[in-house]
Amino acid sequence: MANSHDRAAKLVAKKLRGRYNPQASPDVKGKDGRAEVKSSVDEISEALRQLGGGSGSALVVLPSSQQKKALKRMTDLKTGLMNYTGKIIKPSTRKK
Repeated sequence: MANSHDRAAKLVAKKLRGRYNPQASPDVKGKDGRAEVKSSVDEISEALRQLGGGSGSALVVLPSSQQKKALKRMTDLKTGLMNYTGKIIKPSTRKK
């Protein structure tokens, strides 16, 4: 049975029209961007490092319980925020 990280990554991969690769960073690479799935706000710095400075939409995916703290942490960043169900909470403003 897949854990919540894997389920979220697979759902996000569908939304971004891409693939989930648990062995690579970022977790999801797709035609509509890339995403890194994490479980806590404390992991945002690591997620940003894993997303790198590439072009195109970049999203950190966190559970709903972490959204308020994450929004405060990511206010001035171009990286977007998505929840585990694939809903965009803060859109990515990185250039395509």
